[in-house]
Amino acid sequence: MARPATAAVRLLTGEREPVRLATTADIVLHGLQAIDGVPAEIGDRVLVKDQADPTQNGIYTVSEGEWFRAADARTARTLQKGTTVHTQVGSANADRVFEFTSDEPVVGTDAIAIAAFVPPDISEVVDEVEVLRDETQVLKDAVEASAGQAAANASASAANAGLTAADVLATAANLAGAQAARDASLYGKGIFPTVAAAIGLGVAGSGAITAGAGGTNGTFDLAFTGGTGSGAAGRFVVAGGVLTQILITAPGSYTVAPSFSFTASAGLAGASAAVVLGRNVDVDEYFWTEVSAGIIGLHNVAAGPAAVDTGIRAASSALLSTVDHNSMLNGLGLPTAKMIEASGANLNPALYRLYAYTNGDTLEHVVVAKAAERGNLQLICAASGAIYTANFDLNQGTASGSGANFVSATITALGSGWYECKAAVLIGANGNNNFQVRMSPGALPYAGDGVSGMYIRSNVLRKQNTTANLFASSDPTSGTFTRQNLTDVINTATADAPAILPLISTVDVLDIIVNGRMSATKLVEPNVSGSPAFWQSRPGMVLGQTVTLEVIAKKAQRYRLNLFSNSGARYDVTFNLDLGTFTINPTFAAPTVTMTKLGNDWYRVTLEKVVDVAGGMNPQHRVYAATGGHPYVGDGASGLYVQSSTFKINGGPNLNTSPTNLSVAPWTRSAGATATPNAALYLGLLSDPTSIGGGSTDDGSAALIGKKWAALGSSITIGNYYAPLLAEQTGMVLTNLGVSGSALGLSTTAYPSYGMSARIADIPIDTELVTLEPGPNAFGAQETPLGVFGDTAYATVYGSLWRAILDIRAQAPVAKIVLIQVYSGGPGHATHRLGRINSQGNTMDQHMKAEREVCQAFGVPYIDTSQSGMGYHTSTLYMADELHPNAVGSLRLATHHAGALRKMVLNGLFVN
Repeated sequence: MARPATAAVRLLTGEREPVRLATTADIVLHGLQAIDGVPAEIGDRVLVKDQADPTQNGIYTVSEGEWFRAADARTARTLQKGTTVHTQVGSANADRVFEFTSDEPVVGTDAIAIAAFVPPDISEVVDEVEVLRDETQVLKDAVEASAGQAAANASASAANAGLTAADVLATAANLAGAQAARDASLYGKGIFPTVAAAIGLGVAGSGAITAGAGGTNGTFDLAFTGGTGSGAAGRFVVAGGVLTQILITAPGSYTVAPSFSFTASAGLAGASAAVVLGRNVDVDEYFWTEVSAGIIGLHNVAAGPAAVDTGIRAASSALLSTVDHNSMLNGLGLPTAKMIEASGANLNPALYRLYAYTNGDTLEHVVVAKAAERGNLQLICAASGAIYTANFDLNQGTASGSGANFVSATITALGSGWYECKAAVLIGANGNNNFQVRMSPGALPYAGDGVSGMYIRSNVLRKQNTTANLFASSDPTSGTFTRQNLTDVINTATADAPAILPLISTVDVLDIIVNGRMSATKLVEPNVSGSPAFWQSRPGMVLGQTVTLEVIAKKAQRYRLNLFSNSGARYDVTFNLDLGTFTINPTFAAPTVTMTKLGNDWYRVTLEKVVDVAGGMNPQHRVYAATGGHPYVGDGASGLYVQSSTFKINGGPNLNTSPTNLSVAPWTRSAGATATPNAALYLGLLSDPTSIGGGSTDDGSAALIGKKWAALGSSITIGNYYAPLLAEQTGMVLTNLGVSGSALGLSTTAYPSYGMSARIADIPIDTELVTLEPGPNAFGAQETPLGVFGDTAYATVYGSLWRAILDIRAQAPVAKIVLIQVYSGGPGHATHRLGRINSQGNTMDQHMKAEREVCQAFGVPYIDTSQSGMGYHTSTLYMADELHPNAVGSLRLATHHAGALRKMVLNGLFVN
């Protein structure tokens, strides 16, 4: 059965959870049937896209009876234009991606149009990050290449200045793990070595897969044999020993199709698939090709096909900086220069180039560097009109500067120890002089040892607000730069090569902010008098250092967070996470404090303070009660949530280990305090639809995600029936307290009494939703006396319902209570059904009435199970034994209950 797509993918692409199958023709939305040559199974997700009545199109869940729209694809928002879905299997549609193309269709009323989506268009975030990953790598290969030499692989070609333009595509395609000239996300904006290659054929995909057997599991590079042409690249996946997926990452250029080779998976035998060729760049699409040395031209494909030169050009000097940045942004292990100092005294090791500058220009000197044996970088020009000195500490992440024309010095952490160091200078007069990159262990000049140095990825001089490099090259090894007191400037492709901000890290951050994640730690007070506090020790603080703390927190039972330190950088600030306010204790000099509301009760608080007492410090995160400070008497369960906590010195990197999990070492806690990881969902923008113009399109789903749900009930609850499916459909966190064969109240038969009510004491105190499914046993097994409305003890049905609601409220004071009404077994069941009078002289409809009356009296909402279609006359469809749900019935109950809860949310279920 299909598993959900990650939240990160949904964020970036608008992709729904994958479907197992997609239709190829109009179908009847009922019963088990073959879809695209594959028998559909109960619970399968199917993309229905070919209905004669297009209002029926969408994503459905397979059932033996009527099919239902999937929980994540039943509103205008979830089916809006641009939403995509991946198909897993099928004769025609395996591994294909489809797109919803109607603009927010009203489900059941508007036509829902679905079309093949090749290639995928990720228009915003991926357009700036993921698409550029591959496009810029190819641009780099193209613009750094010059005629005269061909290389066998792309990792070498990035460093090889002799690569011919004709070899760009073929060599880039061989770079393991990278995508070359054009992949599925480039929309024909790829780089091709020739016009003929662009408008010709390439590998577009594969035919039906023959799975084979005996393979080594994993993802492998795809090999191509035979055919006429070159340059294709791809991946294939082996799972369970069989070939499951083929992905083409570069099409190459072919006139005769090659064959796939799967030899990279040791032992895989009998696997095969036909290579499918397709046009590399279709009519009306665009592509780039080199038109002269270092110049890329943009072409459009006209009917024929024929290429039309648009006249648009991109010079290599305008591309290098952007290419380098985006390549590193995606963690490409690129060749990296290391400046190595000479041996001797009074050295000023430098790399420099002459540049004629113009009065009035603002120039930016930008170097991407990482500390090696030397960690101090200096950018400098000493000539009249352009006097500046900018110093960068690559170990501490700090910057400073001076000079008559100096404007600013900024340092930006790129990850893995790499920094972008930028000096801005306002030119005051025309001139022509050297712009230098210097390194040192501290002060200049110094004595060099002949082996120590610093890593530098790029050296760029540009006019402010432009990307064109005013130097002839950004490569520090280029002969266009002059060396001073340097033994060498060499390329290295060691582990010190950049691995900067891999895409997945960026995606994870966006995922947490926008979609939410169960990542918050609950800081819990002790159940005695105590001072609950959590910290990581910071020894050796130096006078004058600036400490910056950032904490993202949310109220729970406690809503006052205190940040405290009485040594090192001293401060005492209490944040009210309910009101969004803070107070500063005047005992210490006031720090700089901000408090920003992130939505959904989450706040980002920051505190900045200069170290005023040298030595160690313990930056404490304290939990406070509603009034007063420490100590106080806690209950062992109350606390507040912290999603993350970071600690920085002088603007450098975060020093806190495990900043998003305060329950693990080296986090220290005070006596009796505890920390529970992954205890709450950190929700961002999408969790509160009203904050992004939602409301009318919100179906109540968002509020259920992450809710802590305790389920009381009979075997219908504790069994593998509706409960786990309901948790999956809603995103709630389930504590299942059901008891097979149980009832709430007194038994008058051999069945035990109070089995269900006994579990109320096990409901976690911080539960947010309790469902009570009294079940049919009180009528058919325990045969509890009915009693009358107003009974308040477990001796009767009326009394047990009344008492249970009061006991649940006492056990979980903040939880909302919802009753799930009993349904009747089928006519074939001996006891648990309508039409039977039990030993107490009662009928099942009287028990149903008792549930409704007590709920109405208490104001407890209840789910009318009869509206799910589950009952006496549908037992053969939805019950396995005339009582317990079969697979179809379980899915039906879960889907109905999820819908009922969403309606309750919209009616204010969780509004206090």
